[in-house]
Amino acid sequence: MNILTYASPVSIRPHRMWAISLYKETLSYANFVRERRGVLQLLKPEHADCKSKEGEMGELIRVLGGSSGRDADKREACKELGYAWERLPDEGAEKGINWPEVLPSCAYYLKLELVGELIDCGSHDVALCKVVAMISDREVVDAAEELDSLSTRQLREMKVISELGRVVPCGE
Repeated sequence: MNILTYASPVSIRPHRMWAISLYKETLSYANFVRERRGVLQLLKPEHADCKSKEGEMGELIRVLGGSSGRDADKREACKELGYAWERLPDEGAEKGINWPEVLPSCAYYLKLELVGELIDCGSHDVALCKVVAMISDREVVDAAEELDSLSTRQLREMKVISELGRVVPCGE
């Protein structure tokens, strides 16, 4: 599980599509390349409010974006912060398909499947993805809610990430 630097909706019809950037040095990148699918979790501001033991805001974001799953147990760190990973509800038609676990309390979850091939952009690859399902705890998901999800602008203002999009360590 990782924080994406860039994610943007790019189409609504005939299919809802998103473009996402994947940093090549992450375990999330390797998993996405292998599976050709993943779950985009639109975080809420409450996810950035999660505090470290030192009382600094943004600890959950630092866990997810400041280390690789190869080097840190992100599942355990999220659990310790009160965000234990969970399975998405089974939608019946997808039995046998194992989607990644997710953080609780997201605005909503987008199940994405890669369309075509990745686009090499240097440190990142861009993936054009079709939304195969939108999952929310609400019966109606309003596309305008995307605007209420946590943004890099908000994280920069909170000094959780830098102007370059990198996680700022606690105390800096």
